[in-house]
Amino acid sequence: MPSRILKMAAAFAGLYGLHGTAMANDWQSATDLEHAALDGKDIHVALDLSRCVEHDSGKPGPDVRGSLHPDELMVQKDHTIAFAMTHFTVRPDETPVDELASFRVQPDGKVTVRNTFLNAATYAVLHQAEFDCEIGKGVTFN
Repeated sequence: MPSRILKMAAAFAGLYGLHGTAMANDWQSATDLEHAALDGKDIHVALDLSRCVEHDSGKPGPDVRGSLHPDELMVQKDHTIAFAMTHFTVRPDETPVDELASFRVQPDGKVTVRNTFLNAATYAVLHQAEFDCEIGKGVTFN
């Protein structure tokens, strides 16, 4: 019986160690993110638009939170990092839409998030919004 308990404790310790390692891989700067992208690291994005501001009005962003897993990131010559995600959904009025979320991470840690909703049949722009965020304030990479 004691060996079984020790095995379970070791398994939990291993899980705890993995969790601690994941937390240690938070990239706190654009430089950290650039190195992670160029090293082929698996990058996840935690997004909280309520901690960002609308680009034109300066008002707080909407209470929208989530996590994203971009497949590709591009590092440009000026060290800006760009990536985008596309999501198909149906709005409450039953309009099918393609939602595009594009991200631009500047070397100083500022992040621009642009959301565009397109009619899935005509590609007409239904809604567009842009938000100003920062690494650690609205956008976190790990």
